[in-house]
Amino acid sequence: MQQVYLRNPDETKRKVVGVGPRFAGGAAGNIHRLPDVRGQVLKLYKTKSLRNLYAAKLEAMLERRPKLLSSKSVNKHFPQLAWPVSIAEDKKGQFLGFSMPEIDFDNSVSLERMLQRRMREVSGLPTYYGYRFLAAHNVALSVAALHKIGHHIIDLKPINFRLHPGKMLISILDCDGFSINAGGGNRFHANQFTPEYIAPEASQNKPHELGEEQDLFALAVVIFRLLNNGLHPFQARLPKGVAGGTIQEMINGNYYAYASTNQSNFLPARQSIHASFPDELRNMFDQAFLSSSRPKAAKWRDVLREYADPSAGKLIRCAKKPEEHAYFDENKGCGWCVLDGTKRQSGSTKSKPSITITTPKRIKGSTISLSTLSRVQGRAFLIGAIFSALSLLAIPNLLYDEGLQHPANVKKIQKQKRVSPRAHSSKNKRVQNEKIIQINRTGFVTSNTNLRSGAGVNFAVIMTVPQGTELKVSGKIDTRNWYLVELRSEATKATLRGYVHGNFLAILR
Repeated sequence: MQQVYLRNPDETKRKVVGVGPRFAGGAAGNIHRLPDVRGQVLKLYKTKSLRNLYAAKLEAMLERRPKLLSSKSVNKHFPQLAWPVSIAEDKKGQFLGFSMPEIDFDNSVSLERMLQRRMREVSGLPTYYGYRFLAAHNVALSVAALHKIGHHIIDLKPINFRLHPGKMLISILDCDGFSINAGGGNRFHANQFTPEYIAPEASQNKPHELGEEQDLFALAVVIFRLLNNGLHPFQARLPKGVAGGTIQEMINGNYYAYASTNQSNFLPARQSIHASFPDELRNMFDQAFLSSSRPKAAKWRDVLREYADPSAGKLIRCAKKPEEHAYFDENKGCGWCVLDGTKRQSGSTKSKPSITITTPKRIKGSTISLSTLSRVQGRAFLIGAIFSALSLLAIPNLLYDEGLQHPANVKKIQKQKRVSPRAHSSKNKRVQNEKIIQINRTGFVTSNTNLRSGAGVNFAVIMTVPQGTELKVSGKIDTRNWYLVELRSEATKATLRGYVHGNFLAILR
């Protein structure tokens, strides 16, 4: 068994440990088990050039650890950050990598799964609206702690957050990719960011040129999506004949349709409940998306704490559907009831809800948790998650397609039969006559969407493509925002070819 020497600044001697099997990794390094060190794993960089690149950065990370406060309901050893614990060296003292806390992947999920109702349901996550405020608060809490010491995430996005459903706690991954404040005016920069979370003023910049404002934009996007049905704040309905492009292009064009005083000619998605938000939240979102001087992470943390804490009374459980719905103000009403096409009963319910919320002791800057949520059992949850992901292939996409259908039309859509492309022969002739610009790149879908036999929502649905699916982008319709794509179906082992709307497609350069 390979051995490494772990050097911890809190200890006088290095510790010799055996390197266990590799179980994960990426382009830069491999992640190994550490049989001799409980609760930690080891990252070893793959090449000498990468080791030279990261050695000094990891030393700075050990010296400048962020301090995250926790409530009494949270174990002090809970890993809110995959932050370095020790430097890994060879016998001669040459840098190899680092050890870090082990994140429990079996009992956690990507934060991405908390965004949309369907993903919550298939993942067995809680449906009550208040839990999304808990998750949002705990995200803001971690980001604020990093910013306080001068560190920036830069590549801030939901898939880099692991959500622990038992108490809605958050662990942040890939910390060695952050922009690290080394002190004395020195900084080790980030080298990656992701479309759909890049601030509009940063679209022409490189990741190493960005700082806190980039984090604040991406943080606001994540919070908006958590609180508003998974919708991206720049996912808008555009006038006929106006091509919006990808979501990142919509960001760059400032197509924000959810402002308190929206005077633009583009409209919010129909499944949005932003109109029911309190003025306090709407103003913060407006500031985040209409200016470059955005609310600080600490501000989001403090404001969201009030909505996440049941004793504050800022989030009222709806009497009509108390197991899911909550609202902010009697006058504005329950946005979820309006979306469901039902009329909310006045006042909050006094009946016993299906999920009991225990109010945690309030500690300034602390993680808020709901101790009564049932634990997600590791193996059962993993099997369920895999099954759920596969089952998405068979579920028609009711919300994320060009039409952005209203839930009132769900029954109508469910009854729609999947017809063969031959039934649309006249429309297919139109597509054949349209000019297709060759692209030949790879990409991925940014939310669950439909692969269609033609460029339009009236064409047959070939399959529903789950969010994050990688595909080949062959071309684009010249005059419309539809892309010709190819992907391999694992179910049939065949390559499928069809059209996806550009609002739900990220093209990798």
